[in-house]
Amino acid sequence: MVCSSRISQLAAVSTSKPFALNPTPVAGCRANCNRGCVRVMAQASSVSDTDKVLVLGITGITGRSALSGLLAGGLKPSQLIAVSRNPSGAAAQGVAQQGIQVVPGDLDQPASLEPYLAGVKGVYCHALSGDAASADPAELQRGMALAQTARKAAGQLQLLVYNSSAGRGSNAGISQMDQKHAVEDILLGAGLPGLMLEATMFMEEFWKRYTRPGLLKGNFTFSLPGDRPLQLVAARDLGLAAAIAFTSGPASGWVGQRIPMAGDELTPKQMCAAFSAAQGGMPVKHSSPPAWLFWFLSRDLWRITTFLREKGYDADVADCRAKFQGMLTFADFLAASHWGDVNRTYEQGITFDAAAMPQAAGKRSSVAKGN
Repeated sequence: MVCSSRISQLAAVSTSKPFALNPTPVAGCRANCNRGCVRVMAQASSVSDTDKVLVLGITGITGRSALSGLLAGGLKPSQLIAVSRNPSGAAAQGVAQQGIQVVPGDLDQPASLEPYLAGVKGVYCHALSGDAASADPAELQRGMALAQTARKAAGQLQLLVYNSSAGRGSNAGISQMDQKHAVEDILLGAGLPGLMLEATMFMEEFWKRYTRPGLLKGNFTFSLPGDRPLQLVAARDLGLAAAIAFTSGPASGWVGQRIPMAGDELTPKQMCAAFSAAQGGMPVKHSSPPAWLFWFLSRDLWRITTFLREKGYDADVADCRAKFQGMLTFADFLAASHWGDVNRTYEQGITFDAAAMPQAAGKRSSVAKGN
């Protein structure tokens, strides 16, 4: 998802000797993709049904959505170890009630993660900082800490999956986006067996309190022309994709890849139709404020708006859905999350109704592995 750091920080990352990398292109990577897919420390096997996976950054709203995807993708609660700075907090306790082990840990104190990283075969990192209007410099430091700590467990670690942002190479100047790409470079540059899942716009964004109330009243205010396609992905499906990668066998070929992720692509007009259907047929009308208005609110918000209007993401939706069967379309997401229930709020967390889901990912038999 759209999520750069200052030039000096990026320069420091790219020239740091501990993270030097001589990349070898991944076999099968699309020519001229400009995403820098590399082969690093490819391991002999993936995660078995008895191996442990460490999960980071999953006690927030989208993190818990991703957690539901990890479970839908075939991982068992007993396989997961969730790290939390506050294991006794309500969010962490909600995770524990699902049968998942919750342990204390903090990437600002990297040594706290060492005991857990030493015994796991997989790591899923959903977030290294909170949701904010601009990039958090601590995200880079935590990325470096994760890389350095995970390197010590390289003999056990088979795959590290990082939730990043699509838009690599767009030169849009969006601080959150550029900084996530810098973290990608840190993790792969450390020689870790990494898979970078580069999210487009999260479908969960429309559940937030500054968006959903207007939509429930029939007003979709979004600064994009009505016929301009927008690529979308459910945060839940980042977890689903990670689970598929973890369990896809020894010849999976995921290591070193950067995959832009989208489960659907719709224009605002088409999204209005989807919202209307999820709201019992209520007409929903789109309006598009001019992009220049956002200049006065936030430079990053203006850059994001300009990027979506002029360039947009370039994920291959069909390829994503073939690789990661069970990904949600936007209509699937609205139905499964009970969008039309006015008593539900974003702050309560987004839960998914299994009965409204497409075919379970665990039943996949012909998922394409790798590129």
